[in-house]
Amino acid sequence: MRIAFFGGTFDPPHNGHTGLAEQVIASGYTDKVLFVPTFSPPHKFGLPVTPYRHRLAMLRLAVSAMQGVEISDIEARLGQVPSYTFDVMSALEREFPEDRLQLMLGSDSLLQLHSWHMARELAGRWEILTYPRPGEMPAVEELCKFWNADIAGKLMKTVMKLPFFEISSTEIRKMIAKNEKVDKLIYRDVKVYIVNNGLYKSTEK
Repeated sequence: MRIAFFGGTFDPPHNGHTGLAEQVIASGYTDKVLFVPTFSPPHKFGLPVTPYRHRLAMLRLAVSAMQGVEISDIEARLGQVPSYTFDVMSALEREFPEDRLQLMLGSDSLLQLHSWHMARELAGRWEILTYPRPGEMPAVEELCKFWNADIAGKLMKTVMKLPFFEISSTEIRKMIAKNEKVDKLIYRDVKVYIVNNGLYKSTEK
């Protein structure tokens, strides 16, 4: 079985996250999407992030009615600070020895992949499924600045043809802080959880 690792802060999880997972499965790019909330995101190290237990709970609510998806708390179990994708996927590979792991990331992240921890090993070991982000689709010539031709070609080959999901967790947090409606952006039970736990009450600095 193909299992697509979908990592992220999910702060909060929104309809763009779930819609993307549905599209990736429906389009035949993978058999299952594994949501992996980041325990300590390297790109946000030192910045305020909602506690992991809240993000995990919201994610469980967001995907509760979905088919073909699972959630893994492996990053919390590993407890690494910061947590790196290569290490997490290596651990998942031990948990799913009979399956084929894939890595899902946005086209903006693909442009920065060369700067990730163990980037060359990551790109060489696993299939990278790239989903489009507005204005961030790289050309093979750009990738060749950082990768050899074989790896650059491999990365471009698995760019998925999917619709854009222009929803931002950052904007949702700001909207909630201003008491603006987010009903069309997040699952109803996630909104109830946010209200009940007093999350995102003040705008970010």
